[in-house]
Amino acid sequence: MSDSASAWLAALPSAGGVWSALALMAAATAAGALLARRSSGHAALILILSAGMMLITSFVDLLPEAWAESRTAGIAPWVVLLVAPAGYLVMTLFTRDGCGCDGETARAVRAHAPGRHRRLKESAGAASIGFGAATALTTHRLFEGTAVALALSLPVVLTLAVASASDGLALASLLRETRQRLAPWLAVACVSPAVGALIASVSPLPAAVLPLALAAVAGVIVRIAVIGIRLAARKRRKGQLTSWHMVTAAAATLTMGALLLSAA
Repeated sequence: MSDSASAWLAALPSAGGVWSALALMAAATAAGALLARRSSGHAALILILSAGMMLITSFVDLLPEAWAESRTAGIAPWVVLLVAPAGYLVMTLFTRDGCGCDGETARAVRAHAPGRHRRLKESAGAASIGFGAATALTTHRLFEGTAVALALSLPVVLTLAVASASDGLALASLLRETRQRLAPWLAVACVSPAVGALIASVSPLPAAVLPLALAAVAGVIVRIAVIGIRLAARKRRKGQLTSWHMVTAAAATLTMGALLLSAA
């Protein structure tokens, strides 16, 4: 069946095959988001599963690709090792202690309304987490679209479809935790691979940009995953995250990692 499916995909016109793959990725993204929204009773499981898949995506997919692309672009690989932590640290500045506001705003609020700044810190921190997650995942999917345009094959398409479902799952889960609207970001996440494919077809990115962007996105996603794990740990202390949930999430995450490695 695999051979016949590969033959069918190879027989399609190049543009038709690319757009079919992009449509499959969009559908998988929406399905993952819908699963997260419909599984509100298993919010803790969805959260830890999303965090695990984001870690796998960063360490098994994005960072190795950034490393390989840096060699192709003639950039010292150690630069990638600096950019990824930089992306992590920048995201940390916006999410540390749940505060995304500046020092002057904080002092002004404390001076006029004791206790109010803490609420502002929490809401600003939640907004930065949700916005950062959505932005990083959307940027990551932009590069996935580029991969479809440049290396269309059945293993790549199937792997990206599974990754798209996990992206939708993570996006919906984190936006729900931070009480932000899903629809606009889901639309952007579904469309961004098509934008990446168009960019790759019309005017490919400079070789030096790709590895640095991939490394930065990887660092941001790792930070978001760490936040997801902390939120899941809080649910664990409340008894909402069971051992069965953790085993299920670990098995799904390892399966995702194996798929990404097989497609590498």
